[in-house]
Amino acid sequence: MRKDEDLINDCLVSEKQLCSTLSTAVTEAATPNVRNEFQQTLSNCFCTQDEVYKEMTKKGWYKTEAAQQNKISEAKTKYANKPMQ
Repeated sequence: MRKDEDLINDCLVSEKQLCSTLSTAVTEAATPNVRNEFQQTLSNCFCTQDEVYKEMTKKGWYKTEAAQQNKISEAKTKYANKPMQ
């Protein structure tokens, strides 16, 4: 079963990288038509990444913990007060 877990993990990593690359492509597109194509592809990529993540979670191969409320508040404060550069 480890082989299946490794394969789906590789898929998740690949989808994350593709989403990152497509995000850059959207911001650097020279024309609205090209930008729209990249945006649609990026949207599809987000959906695929989510499907892979959900499958991994269902099988117990991707575990997350609920964030503590104080940690959420700390992060909100930290980034709300940070000036944009």
